[in-house]
Amino acid sequence: MGLKVFHTNTLELNAGQTGHWWWNNATPADAVWSANAVPLATGSTTSGFSQNTQLEVTRLWRVFKVIEKSTSQFSDTDIETEIHYEVKNLGGTKAKFRMFFSVAS
Repeated sequence: MGLKVFHTNTLELNAGQTGHWWWNNATPADAVWSANAVPLATGSTTSGFSQNTQLEVTRLWRVFKVIEKSTSQFSDTDIETEIHYEVKNLGGTKAKFRMFFSVAS
């Protein structure tokens, strides 16, 4: 079994906010996925760097789509796997973070 780590994007959430995102065409489709929201520094040299960021990945789920592309006798299909996730900012200030996914296949 191999383990891979993917960085998808950098996101922001206001205090108390929960966001929902997804990753289209996630491969490998038959793998086991986990997710982590890694906080980034959000301070500045003028306003200071006092920060206490708390993030929680509240949901992680897979959407499997099979789409029929033709209605003829010989059907043609597309298969797509999406990884959906929700992250909640538990802290009292705006949070900037990166999403990392690990996959075991």
